[in-house]
Amino acid sequence: GEGKTTVIAPMLALLIGDGSMLVTQIVPTPLLRFSHATLRSAFSAPPLHKPVWTFRFDRRASVTIELLDKVRAAVTERAVLLSTPAAVKAFLLKLLELLHLLDTGQYPKRTR
Repeated sequence: GEGKTTVIAPMLALLIGDGSMLVTQIVPTPLLRFSHATLRSAFSAPPLHKPVWTFRFDRRASVTIELLDKVRAAVTERAVLLSTPAAVKAFLLKLLELLHLLDTGQYPKRTR
């Protein structure tokens, strides 16, 4: 009703996305598709062109160098990373799990 998804979110992404930090918008799952379409529409014109990517993650997923590379590319390309609370929560829980394994020495060592 008040233009948060159609006006404020694109404007914030445009102002914050300067290539120095990751711009992430977290939206409720039912709004993910609508928000994605709205942002793509807002940033499809050449003077305002900005990629819009969706971040999906669950506890069974792995944190890989490829994931890190994608996030770095999102920063460099001034992309907007769109996600849901569940995906962000799963990612943070996975990071905590990995930190615990590292801290307790249980993280598997690489073999050459």
